[in-house]
Parts: sequence; C-alpha cells; structure tokens
Amino acid sequence: MHAPFSATTLNASAGRCPVRAAAPIVWWQGLPSPVRALVVAPTHFEVRQEYEIAADRTQGYGEDHQPCFCAFRYVLTQLRSDDDEVFYETPVYAETVTSWRLLDDRWLVSHTTIGNLDRGEFQTRLSLSDSMPR
Repeated sequence: MHAPFSATTLNASAGRCPVRAAAPIVWWQGLPSPVRALVVAPTHFEVRQEYEIAADRTQGYGEDHQPCFCAFRYVLTQLRSDDDEVFYETPVYAETVTSWRLLDDRWLVSHTTIGNLDRGEFQTRLSLSDSMPR
C-alpha cells in the first residue's frame, strides 16, 4: 500500500493561474483548441503528490467552487545497470489522465499512455463522461 498523498492548495490571483514549484499549472494543455471555449476555467487548484512513487494529482475548481479540471500523472520506473555494479532508476512507462468539465456538466477526458519512453511512443484517446474520473 502506498503512503497518502500530500496536499497543497494554490489560489489564483488577478485571473492568473498559480505557480507550483515556480512553474504555472497549464490546465489547458492537451485540450483541443475548438473545445477550449466550452470548458469551465479553473480559478484555484489543489495539488497532491505521492511520497513513494512518481505520481501526482492536480484538481482545479471554478468560481462556483466545484471541480472543473483534474489531472493524474504516474511514472513507473525500473532499476537498471550498465555494469552490474552501479544501478540507476529509469522511467519505463507513464500514464496521464486529464479531464475538463464542459459547460453542460459532462467531462472531456484525455487518457495518454507512454509505453516505450526510449522511443517516445505514446497513445492518446479522448472520451466524454458523465462524471469526473476518479
């Protein structure tokens, strides 16, 4: 069993997205341009990071204080060695699920998997859901 996520709440100011570790939360990344006008824009975020594995969850809330953005990221690593003496950890698989609440309260969900990080092979699929992914 994994350790619980740590939570950090970030508040937006003056209409700008807040910063997390000196980097803005780019909530619209991966969102198809024609659909951007159809989503509820977040005004503040809650970020949770896993302690033991490379994983995090970012949840954005709209002006109505209801969730309108959610992103899960996970990276699986593996120990490798070039000389059987020195081992290093390298990523071998990554998965991201990003979702945006549409104005009609449905959710647009983008699911991206990267199965071969050495070659950069990835697959992304979009779907609609009646509820936010958990």
